[in-house]
Amino acid sequence: MSNSTKAPPEIYNHLSFIERKLRSLNTDNNKLYMNYRMGEELFIISSQPYYTILLSFYAKSLWPASNFPLKCSFHTVDDSYPEYNPDRWNHPAIKAVRESLEAIKKSKVQDFSSPDMPKGIEIALMYATDIFRTVTPLQQEVMQYYLTGISQKEIAKLTQRSVSTISKHVQVSRVKQLSEIIDYVIEHYEME
Repeated sequence: MSNSTKAPPEIYNHLSFIERKLRSLNTDNNKLYMNYRMGEELFIISSQPYYTILLSFYAKSLWPASNFPLKCSFHTVDDSYPEYNPDRWNHPAIKAVRESLEAIKKSKVQDFSSPDMPKGIEIALMYATDIFRTVTPLQQEVMQYYLTGISQKEIAKLTQRSVSTISKHVQVSRVKQLSEIIDYVIEHYEME
Protein backbone atom coordinates (compact mmCIF):
# COMPACT_ATOMS: atom_id res chain seq x y z
CA MET A 1 0.00 0.00 0.00
CA SER A 2 1.46 3.36 -0.99
CA ASN A 3 1.88 6.24 1.50
CA SER A 4 0.92 3.88 4.32
CA THR A 5 2.85 5.84 6.94
CA LYS A 6 0.36 8.68 6.38
CA ALA A 7 -2.68 6.41 6.17
CA PRO A 8 -5.66 7.02 8.46
CA PRO A 9 -6.73 4.14 10.74
CA GLU A 10 -9.72 3.25 8.52
CA ILE A 11 -7.28 2.06 5.83
CA TYR A 12 -6.46 -0.92 8.06
CA ASN A 13 -10.20 -1.56 8.44
CA HIS A 14 -10.37 -1.77 4.63
CA LEU A 15 -7.51 -4.29 4.61
CA SER A 16 -9.32 -6.35 7.25
CA PHE A 17 -12.56 -6.22 5.22
CA ILE A 18 -10.74 -7.37 2.07
CA GLU A 19 -9.05 -10.18 3.98
CA ARG A 20 -12.47 -11.43 5.16
CA LYS A 21 -13.90 -11.22 1.64
CA LEU A 22 -10.97 -13.12 0.17
CA ARG A 23 -11.20 -15.79 2.87
CA SER A 24 -14.87 -16.29 1.95
CA LEU A 25 -13.73 -17.41 -1.53
CA ASN A 26 -11.73 -20.31 -0.14
CA THR A 27 -12.84 -23.82 -1.05
CA ASP A 28 -11.81 -27.30 0.03
CA ASN A 29 -10.10 -27.75 -3.35
CA ASN A 30 -7.73 -24.87 -2.79
CA LYS A 31 -5.47 -23.98 0.11
CA LEU A 32 -5.46 -20.27 0.79
CA TYR A 33 -3.46 -18.53 3.48
CA MET A 34 -3.72 -14.83 4.35
CA ASN A 35 -2.10 -12.72 7.00
CA TYR A 36 -0.90 -9.18 7.58
CA ARG A 37 2.83 -8.65 7.39
CA MET A 38 4.75 -5.54 8.29
CA GLY A 39 1.53 -3.75 9.24
CA GLU A 40 0.42 -2.88 5.73
CA GLU A 41 1.03 -5.96 3.64
CA LEU A 42 -1.67 -8.51 3.01
CA PHE A 43 0.29 -11.73 2.44
CA ILE A 44 -1.53 -14.42 0.46
CA ILE A 45 -0.42 -17.90 -0.57
CA SER A 46 -2.60 -20.18 -2.65
CA SER A 47 -2.13 -23.76 -3.77
CA GLN A 48 -3.78 -23.00 -7.12
CA PRO A 49 -1.45 -21.66 -9.85
CA TYR A 50 -1.97 -17.99 -10.74
CA TYR A 51 -4.92 -17.69 -8.35
CA THR A 52 -3.35 -14.73 -6.58
CA ILE A 53 -3.66 -12.54 -9.69
CA LEU A 54 -7.45 -13.01 -9.64
CA LEU A 55 -7.48 -12.32 -5.91
CA SER A 56 -5.54 -9.12 -6.68
CA PHE A 57 -8.23 -8.01 -9.12
CA TYR A 58 -10.92 -8.76 -6.57
CA ALA A 59 -9.08 -6.89 -3.80
CA LYS A 60 -8.56 -3.90 -6.12
CA SER A 61 -12.28 -3.86 -6.99
CA LEU A 62 -13.09 -3.67 -3.26
CA TRP A 63 -10.45 -1.09 -2.37
CA PRO A 64 -11.99 2.35 -1.81
CA ALA A 65 -10.79 5.16 -4.06
CA SER A 66 -8.25 7.03 -1.95
CA ASN A 67 -4.80 8.57 -1.83
CA PHE A 68 -3.46 5.20 -0.70
CA PRO A 69 -3.53 2.87 -3.71
CA LEU A 70 -3.45 -0.84 -3.08
CA LYS A 71 -0.44 -2.35 -4.85
CA CYS A 72 -0.48 -6.03 -5.76
CA SER A 73 2.60 -8.17 -6.31
CA PHE A 74 2.20 -11.86 -7.06
CA HIS A 75 4.23 -14.79 -8.27
CA THR A 76 3.54 -18.39 -9.22
CA VAL A 77 6.01 -20.99 -8.03
CA ASP A 78 6.24 -24.56 -9.22
CA ASP A 79 6.59 -25.97 -5.71
CA SER A 80 4.36 -27.73 -3.23
CA TYR A 81 2.27 -25.69 -0.84
CA PRO A 82 4.06 -25.51 2.55
CA GLU A 83 2.55 -27.87 5.11
CA TYR A 84 3.79 -25.74 8.02
CA ASN A 85 2.88 -22.11 8.73
CA PRO A 86 3.17 -20.45 5.28
CA ASP A 87 4.29 -17.22 6.94
CA ARG A 88 7.54 -19.01 7.72
CA TRP A 89 8.02 -20.30 4.21
CA ASN A 90 11.57 -19.34 3.33
CA HIS A 91 11.31 -19.60 -0.45
CA PRO A 92 13.24 -17.37 -2.91
CA ALA A 93 9.90 -16.45 -4.53
CA ILE A 94 8.86 -14.57 -1.38
CA LYS A 95 11.90 -12.31 -1.73
CA ALA A 96 11.23 -11.84 -5.48
CA VAL A 97 7.64 -10.80 -4.81
CA ARG A 98 8.73 -8.35 -2.11
CA GLU A 99 11.26 -6.80 -4.49
CA SER A 100 8.66 -6.36 -7.23
CA LEU A 101 6.26 -4.89 -4.66
CA GLU A 102 8.87 -2.33 -3.61
CA ALA A 103 9.36 -1.36 -7.27
CA ILE A 104 5.65 -0.77 -7.93
CA LYS A 105 5.11 1.13 -4.68
CA LYS A 106 6.98 3.94 -6.43
CA SER A 107 5.18 3.52 -9.77
CA LYS A 108 2.74 6.10 -11.10
CA VAL A 109 1.45 3.79 -13.86
CA GLN A 110 1.28 0.30 -12.38
CA ASP A 111 -0.45 -1.20 -9.33
CA PHE A 112 0.25 -4.83 -10.29
CA SER A 113 3.59 -6.60 -10.61
CA SER A 114 5.14 -10.02 -10.77
CA PRO A 115 8.70 -11.20 -11.28
CA ASP A 116 9.25 -11.99 -14.97
CA MET A 117 5.76 -10.85 -15.99
CA PRO A 118 5.17 -11.16 -19.76
CA LYS A 119 4.98 -7.77 -21.54
CA GLY A 120 1.40 -8.35 -22.77
CA ILE A 121 0.18 -9.02 -19.23
CA GLU A 122 2.13 -6.01 -17.93
CA ILE A 123 0.41 -3.72 -20.46
CA ALA A 124 -3.03 -5.20 -19.69
CA LEU A 125 -2.43 -4.64 -15.98
CA MET A 126 -1.36 -1.03 -16.60
CA TYR A 127 -4.71 -0.50 -18.30
CA ALA A 128 -6.47 -2.17 -15.34
CA THR A 129 -4.55 0.14 -12.98
CA ASP A 130 -5.81 3.16 -14.90
CA ILE A 131 -9.38 1.87 -14.69
CA PHE A 132 -9.22 1.23 -10.95
CA ARG A 133 -7.63 4.62 -10.24
CA THR A 134 -10.29 6.66 -12.04
CA VAL A 135 -13.56 5.26 -10.66
CA THR A 136 -15.79 7.13 -8.24
CA PRO A 137 -17.29 5.30 -5.23
CA LEU A 138 -20.59 4.73 -7.09
CA GLN A 139 -18.80 3.52 -10.21
CA GLN A 140 -16.77 1.18 -8.02
CA GLU A 141 -19.95 -0.24 -6.49
CA VAL A 142 -21.45 -0.73 -9.96
CA MET A 143 -18.20 -2.38 -11.06
CA GLN A 144 -18.29 -4.81 -8.13
CA TYR A 145 -21.85 -5.88 -8.95
CA TYR A 146 -21.19 -6.05 -12.69
CA LEU A 147 -18.14 -8.28 -12.26
CA THR A 148 -20.28 -10.80 -10.35
CA GLY A 149 -22.57 -11.13 -13.37
CA ILE A 150 -25.53 -9.16 -12.04
CA SER A 151 -27.64 -7.45 -14.72
CA GLN A 152 -27.80 -3.68 -14.97
CA LYS A 153 -31.49 -3.83 -14.02
CA GLU A 154 -30.61 -5.73 -10.82
CA ILE A 155 -27.76 -3.31 -10.08
CA ALA A 156 -30.22 -0.42 -10.43
CA LYS A 157 -32.48 -2.02 -7.81
CA LEU A 158 -29.58 -2.73 -5.43
CA THR A 159 -28.20 0.82 -5.69
CA GLN A 160 -31.61 2.51 -5.88
CA ARG A 161 -30.68 4.21 -9.15
CA SER A 162 -32.30 4.17 -12.57
CA VAL A 163 -31.21 1.65 -15.19
CA SER A 164 -30.01 4.50 -17.41
CA THR A 165 -27.84 5.85 -14.57
CA ILE A 166 -26.34 2.39 -14.05
CA SER A 167 -25.76 2.02 -17.79
CA LYS A 168 -23.90 5.34 -17.79
CA HIS A 169 -21.76 4.24 -14.83
CA VAL A 170 -20.97 0.92 -16.52
CA GLN A 171 -19.69 2.89 -19.52
CA VAL A 172 -17.75 5.49 -17.51
CA SER A 173 -16.20 2.96 -15.12
CA ARG A 174 -14.92 0.95 -18.10
CA VAL A 175 -15.90 -2.26 -16.32
CA LYS A 176 -16.51 -3.98 -19.67
CA GLN A 177 -12.89 -3.30 -20.59
CA LEU A 178 -11.82 -4.57 -17.17
CA SER A 179 -13.79 -7.77 -17.79
CA GLU A 180 -11.88 -8.20 -21.08
CA ILE A 181 -8.57 -7.73 -19.24
CA ILE A 182 -9.54 -10.34 -16.65
CA ASP A 183 -10.57 -12.75 -19.43
CA TYR A 184 -7.25 -12.12 -21.19
CA VAL A 185 -5.28 -12.85 -18.02
CA ILE A 186 -7.30 -16.02 -17.35
CA GLU A 187 -6.76 -17.20 -20.93
CA HIS A 188 -3.04 -16.34 -20.88
CA TYR A 189 -2.44 -18.27 -17.68
CA GLU A 190 -4.85 -21.07 -18.69
CA MET A 191 -6.90 -20.69 -15.52
CA GLU A 192 -10.33 -22.24 -15.14
